[in-house]
Amino acid sequence: MLLASLLTVLMLGSPWEQARTALMNNDFARAQTLLRPLAEGGDPQAQFLLGHLLELGLGGQANPREAVSWWEKASGQGHVESTFRLGLAYLDGRGVDPDPRRGVELLRQAANLLYHPAEAALGKALLLQALGPGHVPEGLRWLACAAEAGDREAAELVGTALALGTEETVPEPERAIKYLRLAQRLGSAEAERLLAELDPAKDVRVATEYNVHLLWRAAQLGYPDAQFRLAVLGLARVPWGPSPEQARALLETAALNGHPEAAYRWLQLRRSLNQPPSPLEVEALLRQAAEGGFTPAALELGQLLAARQSPESLRWLQLAWQAGHQWAALELAKVFFEGLVVAADPQAALQALRPLAAAQDPELRQRAARLLLRFRSDAEACALAKQLDPQAACGQELNAPLGSTPAP
Repeated sequence: MLLASLLTVLMLGSPWEQARTALMNNDFARAQTLLRPLAEGGDPQAQFLLGHLLELGLGGQANPREAVSWWEKASGQGHVESTFRLGLAYLDGRGVDPDPRRGVELLRQAANLLYHPAEAALGKALLLQALGPGHVPEGLRWLACAAEAGDREAAELVGTALALGTEETVPEPERAIKYLRLAQRLGSAEAERLLAELDPAKDVRVATEYNVHLLWRAAQLGYPDAQFRLAVLGLARVPWGPSPEQARALLETAALNGHPEAAYRWLQLRRSLNQPPSPLEVEALLRQAAEGGFTPAALELGQLLAARQSPESLRWLQLAWQAGHQWAALELAKVFFEGLVVAADPQAALQALRPLAAAQDPELRQRAARLLLRFRSDAEACALAKQLDPQAACGQELNAPLGSTPAP
């Protein structure tokens, strides 16, 4: 601890500390002045940073050739990012004469050290035949490494190449979908478009024997919507559909693959089979379904969180209510009346209950009237209670338990 404190004191005011401060303040001219003696003294990080400033012309006139000379020195000392920048310089001919072979060699060195930007750049260069034909398979392997490290462009490139094939490789739909789905999760609109095009069941509307075959193909390729639709057919014992056992497996797979309704239906199925998941699993499945926009799950998640007196319950109950789920209005009114989750707000409770007077479900209207009269007995409440349930006993506090909201 004492040694660390001493080192911190020694660093304060040092050229390195001053250089960092200059960089943070965008004082690039001063940063160059401070970094140069450090670079000349052999510090590879200073050599890299000085090269970066010189390449971009930050703090003075751009000088790509001098930048390359500093990166050469830093790379010779094992500085991986300098090796990467040097490789790009040789590929693009910036600061040096173009030399694709040397550029690829340097990128391969950095990629072999698990530097993911180098993996992506190397893969792209080989895919675009920087060295001529014969290197596309290696390029796809490097792009796949970068994609799995979270590079969206790499995921999109490798997914597209695997989907369509190249002059040197044949299409591989299963692998293509894996990387396109990764690119989609990383925000690629193009990957989402291509995934939709590749879906063998994209035009399936009715459960003919041929269409079920297409659903099976899409499910095998990893499309969660096809897995869910097949599961529904199997559980309903539709002809040509999967067996009940296959349907259960498909439903679980679709849930694991992120299908919102599948997550909720999988939870329901396990309950019906007397295989209830743990409380943590219940919440995780409900969250997955609710965050995917499945409003019955939003209602149940809201109820679960309200029972814990979590303010987050309001978010999900309101979302379900705004989506038109009338039972959510009853739950919201209960939260606002009781004041256990948030401060009591009788007017907000009344606002939630009023639209229920037009609800078609008599049980819902009766429960709404009973809830209202548990907390209010004035004329306004009595009038609304009568609209909800003409048999409501106005003027009396009803203590009968409300019960729980039925599962959708």
